[in-house]
Amino acid sequence: MFTAKVVQANITSILESIAKSDLEDAKRKIQALMPEVRTERERGGLLAASGILTSISKGKEGTMQTWDGSRLERAAKTVSGSQMADDFDRGYAEVLVSYSKLAASSQRSAE
Repeated sequence: MFTAKVVQANITSILESIAKSDLEDAKRKIQALMPEVRTERERGGLLAASGILTSISKGKEGTMQTWDGSRLERAAKTVSGSQMADDFDRGYAEVLVSYSKLAASSQRSAE
């Protein structure tokens, strides 16, 4: 069983693979990590990573057509700050914000 830090590091690795457009690697990492996820926060994070991968896989040319990092960050912060949010929601929102920042820095590096 992985510790929370190891699970988070693996989710970060999945996001990096997605940002580099190595979608097959990301898919393999998600499959390998699934049985190791134990908490609701980890489940939310893994689901977010999986959703990003699915969206990009189905999008044109490996990008999400409606991705707006600033809007996503505002929405994720709203979810995280909500009194109704549980650990699953917080984990999901954290991964969306992490990917948004990673995608933005990758885009700046490419320019």
